[in-house]
Amino acid sequence: MKSIFIAAAITVTAGLIVWQCWPQPEDAKTQQQAIANPSGAIASGKPERERTASWPPPFPESTEERKFVPLLPTGPQLSAAQSLVATRDGDPRTPPIEHNQTTQELPSAAELADPKAYQQYEARQSTRLYAAYVQAADEELPRLREAIARARDMGIAPADIAKGEEKLRRITAMQEQLLKDHPELQTGGGTRTGLK
Repeated sequence: MKSIFIAAAITVTAGLIVWQCWPQPEDAKTQQQAIANPSGAIASGKPERERTASWPPPFPESTEERKFVPLLPTGPQLSAAQSLVATRDGDPRTPPIEHNQTTQELPSAAELADPKAYQQYEARQSTRLYAAYVQAADEELPRLREAIARARDMGIAPADIAKGEEKLRRITAMQEQLLKDHPELQTGGGTRTGLK
């Protein structure tokens, strides 16, 4: 057992001697000399400042005093908890929520019990939804056309005008498709001023 410790000690010592005597590149020798000479000068006699002159310093030294510019006030200085309490009833800048005043027709007990009657209920609901889309398109399309005309008069970028025209084209196409697929909507749609 004692011979194992002696062999290990001899091996470690021999390894350290070989490591110290092994030829090193010039950069490693320079680093060792700099570590060995704590005064800041290398064996060549150059001070530390001259040695690093080829590299820009990370923060250039400035003789002028730093100037601090105050930020503009962004509003009342509230803590996070106070800000949360202030928005409990909603943000006053948000637009009001428009609630739908129409009440949805609920299926009767007989419609819930009979699958065919329930399918008829679903068909009525779908027809009501399509009719609402056609009516909303009738109201919105003239406003959208006016907005596009105003944008042209104001000199808005053609790419932005093209977005509005694409929206107009898609709404019109959807309205025409619904009227084609569901002819019963033409009589219930009222006057169709949107499609010209």
